[in-house]
Amino acid sequence: MTEEMKESAQAETVKAEKVGKKRWPVVVGVIVAVLVVAGIGGFAWHNTPSFCGTVCHSSMSEHVDNYYGTDSTNGAGLAHWHGANEGTTCLDCHKADINTQVAELGSQISGDTDKLGLADRYYVDNDTCLSCHGDSYEALAEQTADLEPYNPHDSPHGQLNCNECHKGHAQQVDTCGQCHPNGGQTMRGTN
Repeated sequence: MTEEMKESAQAETVKAEKVGKKRWPVVVGVIVAVLVVAGIGGFAWHNTPSFCGTVCHSSMSEHVDNYYGTDSTNGAGLAHWHGANEGTTCLDCHKADINTQVAELGSQISGDTDKLGLADRYYVDNDTCLSCHGDSYEALAEQTADLEPYNPHDSPHGQLNCNECHKGHAQQVDTCGQCHPNGGQTMRGTN
């Protein structure tokens, strides 16, 4: 091999190394961009009922059907009403903290999904409801002061759990009306 050919081969090797060094940041950048876009899309999907009903909670299909109003009750409960009228999704009321997700995963793996019942057994705490409805029980009572003949949110029996009357995935229950005449009041989400 001549000296000129050796120099040409070395120059090609150096050039190839430079091109290779320039390519790997581009390849890494493309991979990172794809992962970021997929992560954002996955996070957005994570907050939808279709995610809850297919990926993690196939046992929750009845509740997802209720949310969409395609169940046998035609969406009785506040999940359907809030979704249809307010754009509320599962994670707006059912917080996805790590302890809850680990417990739910354990229930899914063991097949003991009865503990995941959301209709009349699963209670969302009052703070979750009040974060959108007045920030406090007292403020909610003020907002509903015009309800006649009585204001169920200003009860002489104290503060009830919102879920005692307002069911997320089941027919609403007029708890006060079981003992007191309610003057024809009805609740949203009542079919």
